[in-house]
Amino acid sequence: MMYRSIPLLSTLFLSSLLLLTACGPAGSEQQSATAEKELPPAEEDEMLLHLSAYLSTDTSRAAVEQNAIIGYAIDNLIDVSATPSGLFYQVIEPGTGAPIAWGDYLVAHYRGYLLDGTVFGETYQRNQPLEFYVGNMIDAWNEGLALIRVGGKIRLLVPSRLGYGAEGLVSSTGRAVVAPHQILAFEVEVLEKKDPAE
Repeated sequence: MMYRSIPLLSTLFLSSLLLLTACGPAGSEQQSATAEKELPPAEEDEMLLHLSAYLSTDTSRAAVEQNAIIGYAIDNLIDVSATPSGLFYQVIEPGTGAPIAWGDYLVAHYRGYLLDGTVFGETYQRNQPLEFYVGNMIDAWNEGLALIRVGGKIRLLVPSRLGYGAEGLVSSTGRAVVAPHQILAFEVEVLEKKDPAE
């Protein structure tokens, strides 16, 4: 299994986790080592309470993947929200350009990686943005990009059913790029909206 799932959490364990995170230097030092930015203790506590509300005791694949996503967000202090479909996202930069809608032809940079940090695709290194139609991508992109505007950047934490699902992703040469039922993370930066005739 390529992603780390967290065990089912009882109310008592969750309370202890939040208490340990809020108190004592050891807990806060471990959190800050993986954090994107330092948060004041009160904000960190509020974020952890917000994220813990998404934890489930269900044993379905969807619930296990959701718990793994929330565990990742907690470990890395990423304050995500969820859509009704189960897509978790963080708007990094909302953008100031045009709204994004189904059928738009976009130019974007992206980085796709697994929750263990393994990068499986990205455009920054070769400086060749991806051009695509909203609606022709995986469900997570089609839904998530409508949450920002052109010029914006979003982080998507994607359960497998909104990513590559049971088939995974296979390259044109037959190499497995993403395993079946894999949770994914994407950072997508929308550079412009174009007329496809351009």
